[in-house]
Amino acid sequence: MAEQTFPQFATDALHAGQEPEQWNSRAVIPIISLATTFKQYEPGVPFSGFEYGRSGNPTRKCLQDCLAKLENANHCFVFSSGLGATTTVLHTLKAGDHIVSIDDVYGGTNRYFNKVLSKFGVDLTFCDMTKPENLKSCLKPNTKVTLI
Repeated sequence: MAEQTFPQFATDALHAGQEPEQWNSRAVIPIISLATTFKQYEPGVPFSGFEYGRSGNPTRKCLQDCLAKLENANHCFVFSSGLGATTTVLHTLKAGDHIVSIDDVYGGTNRYFNKVLSKFGVDLTFCDMTKPENLKSCLKPNTKVTLI
């Protein structure tokens, strides 16, 4: 199926990722998937491209496709929580990499830094960013992420 391109942002926002041809019913309004599991012919071989609701579902795919189109990107990932997104991004780091984080970061993120990520050898500096000049002193040559 060829991707349709619309000349206006608002039109893409309404239509991208929501093509009726992707549904057997050809419904013009995307379904809201409430399923937690999807049919599989055998374990690990999804029938419909989805296997478990937390790893993906048709509703999330519509949103991801739409946001990717609006950003002129090839792909997009959406998460059910900020900590889920943070964890995914920060798991791309490796031992010896450095993060600078605002010192009053969300408690769950703080615990993730101190109890999980630190065990993988990722270096962390908490920085008082109420004054922008403080950030410069917190940066290191191996800084890969600044979390504000």
